[in-house]
Amino acid sequence: MAIDGSLYHTEAVNEKGLSGVSFIRGNEGLALGVSSSLVKGSGTNPEQLVGLAISTCFNATIEIIEQLHKLPHTSVVHTGVDQLKDDTGYKFVVRVQVLMTGVDHEQAQALVDEAKNYCPVAKMIKQNANVSFEVVDEFAF
Repeated sequence: MAIDGSLYHTEAVNEKGLSGVSFIRGNEGLALGVSSSLVKGSGTNPEQLVGLAISTCFNATIEIIEQLHKLPHTSVVHTGVDQLKDDTGYKFVVRVQVLMTGVDHEQAQALVDEAKNYCPVAKMIKQNANVSFEVVDEFAF
């Protein structure tokens, strides 16, 4: 059930951990086989899903910001997600790289900074010490 004021609601379901299928309730066409990144297996893993969510939402938000400033959409977003061991188990390190062809570095940085305050995914993760956003001249993954 959606919370009051919700503009959109979805329910992602996983019933068997890192084996089987994760799916979106009510959307029969969206089901993904899942597996662990730490063992060889078919299916997607949480790292890939996190990367896709961030890249998609953040680039869409940058496009809106560019439109507000009457600029053409030039951004491409790559998100690197690494899993590392830490003191209590595992952690993700997320590196978001933004390439904006034809836009000087200072202006690109200003657009990225603005987008970090509008993008719902960026707002959720930007304060985490394991997350970085960087304007780049070329991708470095």
